[in-house]
Amino acid sequence: MRLTLFYCLLFTFSIIKLNAQVSGAVKKTAKPLDNISYAESSHTGAGGEESQLYNQFKKVARIATNDELYYFAMNGSNALKLYSGKELFKRKDKRFLEVYTFYSSHPLVMKYTLGCVGKNKNISEFLEDEVYAAPFYISLRDQLMKNEDKQDEIVKTQLAQIKEEGYDQLSEEDVNSVKKQIEEINKKKQKPQ
Repeated sequence: MRLTLFYCLLFTFSIIKLNAQVSGAVKKTAKPLDNISYAESSHTGAGGEESQLYNQFKKVARIATNDELYYFAMNGSNALKLYSGKELFKRKDKRFLEVYTFYSSHPLVMKYTLGCVGKNKNISEFLEDEVYAAPFYISLRDQLMKNEDKQDEIVKTQLAQIKEEGYDQLSEEDVNSVKKQIEEINKKKQKPQ
């Protein structure tokens, strides 16, 4: 009974805090994602169609502050939790590790479709996947930028896509630092208590 009362109060408090912590414009843009329990990559299916779900979140990310993203990562729908957590990582926000630690300690399994393959995993696992995939994008970005004066339209398009995905500001040092901290979090989790 006490636990039920606690969760009811927590839910009520979360709803009240939503109104205080998220601007009207961000709230309105995020509304279509409010009740979505799954997430998708930017392109899905065998034909690589653009994901409407992902595109809606990108609209949110363009106008949301890091504080608003952190709020969504902790209190939003599953889609908002995952997308916002990933965005915090790409923005180099230190609270990304708080989000990772929380979902590592309090697993929340959800479905994520990457291309045409769907997987059910804990949000922390998807966040860790994002961190470990980042060096590929950073390396590609750096290679493409080496010959800045000789960029053709294909290279410019690839660089624009990398920027759109949020990998334009991350460095390998940023990623390596986060990887080390994730490894420490995972080691602590595995130690017997």
